[in-house]
Amino acid sequence: MKTPFYMLVFKAFHAQRQKNRANMNLFHLSPGQPKVLRYIQTHENCKLKDIAKECDVESATVSKILDNLADKKMIVKAINPQNKRAYQLNLTETGESALKKWNEHCLEVEQISLKGFSEDEKSSFRNTYVECIQI
Repeated sequence: MKTPFYMLVFKAFHAQRQKNRANMNLFHLSPGQPKVLRYIQTHENCKLKDIAKECDVESATVSKILDNLADKKMIVKAINPQNKRAYQLNLTETGESALKKWNEHCLEVEQISLKGFSEDEKSSFRNTYVECIQI
């Protein structure tokens, strides 16, 4: 029996995630933290609900992640005086460094994952992915 495409995609995703997460402790990161750091890096004075929506997690989970990142001195967290529902979140040097190293690691895993794919195949996959997430 031929393996359904959705299972192939799931297995590929799972394998890549496992490869990425195997070394998270080297960067002093836990699951969920890199995508929150990435969001904070590009969004000033963001709201917790916006982080939750973008990262596809519950607000309570984001709250815990932010507390953990603050405890690790990867972010500075303060209430925005102009909007009490928003935070002033900024990455520290420690957070910037961890995110930079994490991104480099992920790109290495990506190169391994896409070994043997032509540039046209990679481009086709990216275009198909963009179409799929708009559904």
